[in-house]
Amino acid sequence: MTSPSKQTSGAPEQSIEMKPSQVVAGLKQAAPWLVTALIFYFIFEAVDFEDTWRAAQSARLEVFIPVMLIAVVLWFLIDSAAFAFLFSRFNAEVSWAEARSLRGMTYLLTPINWNLGTAAVILHLRTSKKIGAVESTSTMLFYQAIDGMVLAGFAGFGAMLLPASTVATSIRNLGLGVVVVTVISLAFMMSNWGNYSWAMRIRGLGIFQSHRKALIKDVAILIVLKSVYFSVFIGVFWLGCSAFGVELPLSFAAASTPAVMMSAALPFTPAGLGTQQAAMLYFYSPYGDEASVLAFGFTFPVVLLLLRALIGLPYLKDLPALRASMAESKGPAKQASSSSARPSL
Repeated sequence: MTSPSKQTSGAPEQSIEMKPSQVVAGLKQAAPWLVTALIFYFIFEAVDFEDTWRAAQSARLEVFIPVMLIAVVLWFLIDSAAFAFLFSRFNAEVSWAEARSLRGMTYLLTPINWNLGTAAVILHLRTSKKIGAVESTSTMLFYQAIDGMVLAGFAGFGAMLLPASTVATSIRNLGLGVVVVTVISLAFMMSNWGNYSWAMRIRGLGIFQSHRKALIKDVAILIVLKSVYFSVFIGVFWLGCSAFGVELPLSFAAASTPAVMMSAALPFTPAGLGTQQAAMLYFYSPYGDEASVLAFGFTFPVVLLLLRALIGLPYLKDLPALRASMAESKGPAKQASSSSARPSL
């Protein structure tokens, strides 16, 4: 007789044990949210939540909302112009109208997953323009290098205008360090300097083909576009803080806003949640009530997300074609998502 312990059914046994790789993947996904929760805990230990809520309710939204609406439209148009210039210059002709559609779709997809917007652009261009995933990823990486360099430059030079402190010195050194490293790396990729075999192999990688095609004029155009883009952020933070009762001097807003934006770009929390609010609290508290600073810090990303979603809604009709391109390109989707860096705000 077969013992019950040795009897087997026809159906295969299903193990409920998780593989180590699944555990690691789960921890990686949860870690940014845990960091955010920890930052929020310390923030609301220092500042009462009810005071923050009352400050948000008493804000002059009739000033803040129109400012945000104008700014979001400007950011949308600038980014779309940059997309059209980039892909037309390095890959295939992309009109401004097409670029607006692509940017609008990213506004709808990015809240779902931070890297999904970039991956969607790459996959859509693969289907509609026959641009290979490596080619378009190369272009996006080149753009993000300029983006990061300009933001770091704003932060580094702005930190020189801040009151002397350890944090201001750290921001200055980090920002200017990023600028120097980016300039050197771009010069290395765009030139034939250092004609060694290892250098030639690096320059020959497909992921750097846009860097090889780029001219100094291309870099200059993108620097101008991104400088205007980030300058609008300075104006929004200055006027936005005022609407919440935090009276920043314009010079201080110009100096500190890039540092706040850099804190939001750090890859420790999702979409900069927590790090951005903590940075605002650090820089802006001398110029207003801490609850008012936090009220602005939490209202800004919510309004930004909602207004970007409204801009993206007219391009909802383009999503079916995007889903089809993603279904056809599972491999490139994974590559595009893993290769894309965190975009700017």
